[in-house]
Amino acid sequence: MAGQRSRGRRLTAARREALNRLADILYDFLPLTSRFPNIVTFSSIFRESGIERYLGDPSKKDVPKKQALLKGWTEVYKKHPRLPFTLIRKIIPAAIAYRRRERRPLTRDELHRLADCLYDLGIDMRAELARVRLDESLPRITVPPDELKRRLQDHDLHPAIETEPLELFLNGHFNEAVRKAIERFEAKVQAVTGLSYYGRRLMDRAFSTDTALDMEKLKPQNREDFRQGYHFLASGMMAALRNVFSHGDEEARSPEECFEMLMFVNWLFRGLKEVDAGGSE
Repeated sequence: MAGQRSRGRRLTAARREALNRLADILYDFLPLTSRFPNIVTFSSIFRESGIERYLGDPSKKDVPKKQALLKGWTEVYKKHPRLPFTLIRKIIPAAIAYRRRERRPLTRDELHRLADCLYDLGIDMRAELARVRLDESLPRITVPPDELKRRLQDHDLHPAIETEPLELFLNGHFNEAVRKAIERFEAKVQAVTGLSYYGRRLMDRAFSTDTALDMEKLKPQNREDFRQGYHFLASGMMAALRNVFSHGDEEARSPEECFEMLMFVNWLFRGLKEVDAGGSE
């Protein structure tokens, strides 16, 4: 069995209070048990050291998790001086993975509180826990491509996007769908302005004034700000998207990213004045 047995630590009032805090801190790190064998739990970690019994009978569903953790850690603390180090070293990476799946990333503050609590129990892991690498950013939700396709089909797309760009996206040609949508936008700007430039030069000329923009819904005092912002967005799109996607060797982007790009181009279309039929082509 892991850990060398000793005569046992004496539990003072201060140590009992620290053990109670330890159970509180660890409560959200991992589930106590799971019906799925591949899920790491407190029970599975204790089982690896042959001490799962310290947590009580897992078949008794009415045993509160906090009570089980307090009982288990109290027994470990009393009987196995070195085992807490081993258990914590297993719990931390498992908790990082578990909490990330739960979209509740483990935080630096939680590790600080754990380290301080362990130190109060005479278990100094402060330096070791401080070196643990954490990513506290919220993980992105991956949307299945079929769901993104449905959203696009149900969205009020500009006519220039709901034809070939949408068809390309539905057929899995995500980069090409973005490229085609931007080409359509560029053609629409040329049609509205009568200019024959391309790319950023076209955008800089087209939106140096507000004549190509639909300003009717904007208050007069906001129109110049909108024109300037729209100018920068359209010009930036030419550099960041059109120029990049014009190269056939560009790495394939994810469906989520291309979906967001199409929505952005769709919004830009809404800011342009309308022209005669066929002008957006």
